Amino acid sequence: MGKFDGYLICADCDGTLTYEAGKISKENIDAINHFQEEGGLFTLATGRLPGFSENFTDVIDINAPAVTLGGTLLYDLKKDEIVKNWLGSKYDAMDIIKHVAEHWSGVRECWANYNISESVSYSFERHKLGDGYLEELFEPLPDQIYKSLLFVPKEIIHNVQKDLTDTFGDKFRFDMSWNEGLEMQVKTSSKGLAVKYLKEHLGGIHTTVGVGDYENDISLMEETDIGYAVANAPEHVKAHADRITVANTDHAIAAIINDLEGEI
Repeated sequence: MGKFDGYLICADCDGTLTYEAGKISKENIDAINHFQEEGGLFTLATGRLPGFSENFTDVIDINAPAVTLGGTLLYDLKKDEIVKNWLGSKYDAMDIIKHVAEHWSGVRECWANYNISESVSYSFERHKLGDGYLEELFEPLPDQIYKSLLFVPKEIIHNVQKDLTDTFGDKFRFDMSWNEGLEMQVKTSSKGLAVKYLKEHLGGIHTTVGVGDYENDISLMEETDIGYAVANAPEHVKAHADRITVANTDHAIAAIINDLEGEI
């Protein structure tokens, strides 16, 4: 029996687990190894495709299904298979893109993830509604797709977010993943709900720990048993966390594991 039996830590990547793009500190790596040697489960929660998580498997063992594509896809990297997905209608996504094109001239681009490894991009700058390109782009896609990502200038992103939430919030959620990135996905999906599903279906988990730094991590903090925000998170994001830990540049995951060990 290990002291961390029954614990699952699910960490956001950029700005949380990593101290700079794609790099995990030795302190975090050593702490994760210790956590797992004592029975703990560790996985990632990212807005990116499943393949992105594989960039880390040479330094850490991701020993639980990864939360990917913003929580619309649970993926088992070891078995290379889908555990669970939460999809939305491509036609609803097209309606949102049309609304943005009609009302927000500053938005640059939209990426739509239509399977576990590919996406299509629509440029608001190059194309106009009525030229048929949007329909041509989406027609070959499956009827159900994963999340989409809007690239929005930071000067207007909060206004765009409010407009889309007011107009389409009955079906979709719109969360910022950085100051110019607005993710849109079905309301029944999120990083936190994906971890909640893991706790209910993976077996043997009594305590889930979610760690993040931005708006798309708020559900991760709220739906897990212990929600941590890193010190570099914006104040309005920290307000949703149970606890605040050190900044990502100060080995936040190692600090959390040390905290948990002190409480056992």
